[in-house]
Amino acid sequence: MFTMDVPSVPVQDAPMALVQVAADTAARPPDCQLTVCQETESTGDPRSALRSVDPAQLLINYLENRDHRAYAWDASAAVKLTLLEGPAHGTLVSGVADGMTSYRYDVTPNYTGNDKAVFMAEYGGKRYKIVVDLRVFLMVDENEPVCPPPKLIKVDRKPVSDSSPYLLNSFTVTLGDLGGSAVGETSATDITLDVGAAGSESAMQNAISVP
Repeated sequence: MFTMDVPSVPVQDAPMALVQVAADTAARPPDCQLTVCQETESTGDPRSALRSVDPAQLLINYLENRDHRAYAWDASAAVKLTLLEGPAHGTLVSGVADGMTSYRYDVTPNYTGNDKAVFMAEYGGKRYKIVVDLRVFLMVDENEPVCPPPKLIKVDRKPVSDSSPYLLNSFTVTLGDLGGSAVGETSATDITLDVGAAGSESAMQNAISVP
């Protein structure tokens, strides 16, 4: 609320304006995170289907497989998409066809390695963070797929304490003897710390304990 500056009008008689700032929907936390791996290539025809990145269809495909039922052919048109993070080794070019938004991945020529694109999707009253892991090859060998199956996890947004903004209870920390020079390793939402990295197991337990 603020008072409008109107010349020759006393402050007490000046009109008031009430303004509400719209919330940034992309900044709101998701309900679930879907991680999908996709093989692509940095050579050949840039219009190839291998260059297509379609997060809405990837989400619908996952839900169809999970629910064991077919969704409407245009279900992905109902998915509201926001690009949160573009790839580091190329660009995403968006396009709309029949009301459905998809992207083309224009990768740096001759680049090979990993890349990533992150989207926020709203569908069916839920918000999904979609992480597309891009595995980039000079040419994709369709006879030897390297991608793991997609994975959906529920995001735990409950903080550890009222004063902590971090989602520390969304992963598990354990102790173990990793051997060699490794001090820690991760797998999905599990973290294993080497007991020798901090000198003693009791000291490590105290260091990672959450009140």
